[in-house]
Amino acid sequence: MTLDKIKEQQKIFDLRYKGNIEFYEQITNENIEVLEHLIVCMLGEFGEFSNIVKKIKRGDFSLLDKKDELDEEFIDIFIYMIKISNQLGINIEETYLKKMKKNEEKFEKFLK
Repeated sequence: MTLDKIKEQQKIFDLRYKGNIEFYEQITNENIEVLEHLIVCMLGEFGEFSNIVKKIKRGDFSLLDKKDELDEEFIDIFIYMIKISNQLGINIEETYLKKMKKNEEKFEKFLK
């Protein structure tokens, strides 16, 4: 599946969702709180991911014990990134390639 297909699948899901709040809304200056909400949600998922890693590091579990949970939390983060890219109109592939070109120039002396 391509990134564009993943983005489209997420958009279709979000438009179909009929809960207490809108699950898909184009982000503009007039509703910047939508972006703020998505960021808070994504940071919550980062927190859950980080908490598992903390417990692995501390010795409560092995990485293998928690790999499935880490995978799921990672994808939750990815979903919010996809949602933000859809609702803010970010072309991930194009922007990624531009940023990689900048990074290659910036870190040229460290690249082999």
